[in-house]
Amino acid sequence: IGMKTLIITIITTCFLALAVVASEAQTTISVDIDKATLSWTWTQGTGGATSEFRMKCGQTTGVYTKVTVLADPVARSMPVKVAIAGPGNWFCAVTAANQFGESGPSNEVAFAAGNVPIAPTGLQIIAQ
Repeated sequence: IGMKTLIITIITTCFLALAVVASEAQTTISVDIDKATLSWTWTQGTGGATSEFRMKCGQTTGVYTKVTVLADPVARSMPVKVAIAGPGNWFCAVTAANQFGESGPSNEVAFAAGNVPIAPTGLQIIAQ
């Protein structure tokens, strides 16, 4: 039986990468919804070629309520803000698909997505 490699990674603009291996405890990180990217690897192995990837995300582990199809077989990443439905705690996995069917899911990643606050204004010094 051929083996396909499909690993999903979250990358922030600070180049912090988190790869969650199925046999390890799941780790949740906090990411900026406007800057974080979901990234994965995939090799064909002895299986069929992929024609698309399906990013599956939901707010409960294993329950994916938002599916985003990426119809680009060479793509290996997707902005978090495209994959999820807004701020909050999210769980995502990715699958590969073609006209014959869909692979099983990758490992699942967990993250809290939100927005960075705006900068304060009006700073001043007051002499006493």
